[in-house]
Amino acid sequence: MKKVPYCSKCGVEVNLGIINCPLCTKPIQKFDEEKITIQEKYPDEPVLEPDKRPMSVRQKQLRAWEILGVTLLIPFFIVVFTDLIPDATVSWAKWPMISLLLVWLLATFPLVFPKRPVIVILGEASSIMLFLILVDYFDNLQFDWFYQIALSIIALVTGIFSILVFVSNRAKIKGFNIAAYILFTIGIGNLCLDLIIMSSIRGQVTITWSLFVLVPTMLIGGFLLYLHHRFTRNTDLANNIKRKLHF
Repeated sequence: MKKVPYCSKCGVEVNLGIINCPLCTKPIQKFDEEKITIQEKYPDEPVLEPDKRPMSVRQKQLRAWEILGVTLLIPFFIVVFTDLIPDATVSWAKWPMISLLLVWLLATFPLVFPKRPVIVILGEASSIMLFLILVDYFDNLQFDWFYQIALSIIALVTGIFSILVFVSNRAKIKGFNIAAYILFTIGIGNLCLDLIIMSSIRGQVTITWSLFVLVPTMLIGGFLLYLHHRFTRNTDLANNIKRKLHF
């Protein structure tokens, strides 16, 4: 705002350049020339050193995987050396060793490949398969039940879980239908599991206990699907009415 000179004694405003007040002849005070200030631009965002930059989600996942691996190595070596000290042989330590290995493998695939569900599912199944192979072999240094029962069960669980993930991801509207898919998976999975176990034990394909799981899961899952599609149709109908009435 431009400043107007005035007389400090009588308060009358005067024109620029006037030295003395025309009314009381008192000298007019002088104002300093207005300084033009240039607005400084905002300072640039400070450049952080590489070790001080905030970590991304991907970096946090890899860091967690690294820390987990180092953490599991501590009990791993403790168990090994504890078993080796008395007689320089590994006997009971092989069980906690393969258990720690399983924990590390199960955590590896979700942390290293979080956005690749196919690799995660196959990796988890392979980890469990490797664990069961080692358990079966370390039991009496030969394979007994793994190829007869465990391999079929792992293949079954992997296939059903993969179908569940695929169907859930394909669903445009998620709600009660996801719970229904999970119940269907549980029911069908138990049915197949019953068939595998009974065929291995009795040598014939029979259905026993799985019916007690299959029937309620199918009924409840079907009811949840009914609710989901019922509410979905009502929502679409309401949206169409609002669109036509320009609400």
